[in-house]
Amino acid sequence: MGNRAQANVLRQLAILGPSTIGQLQAELDIGRPSLNRHLETLEDDGLIETDPPRGVRQGRDVTYTVQPRRIRSLARTYLDYVEGN
Repeated sequence: MGNRAQANVLRQLAILGPSTIGQLQAELDIGRPSLNRHLETLEDDGLIETDPPRGVRQGRDVTYTVQPRRIRSLARTYLDYVEGN
């Protein structure tokens, strides 16, 4: 969550709701290869979910969705760390 570009992708997904990569790219000033890398990282970190999931896509449009519970959990953990808890 410390990467500004990834934070922007998360924010845009939260604003738009479930979105395809084409919809995200239309809203963000970022190239498709970079956007793909950010989405993959966010998915690996559990911050977004994809439909269909990785491994069963085979040419189908993928929809990306923010996972607010995971983001809140990480934010709480970070705040606890900063506060020395």
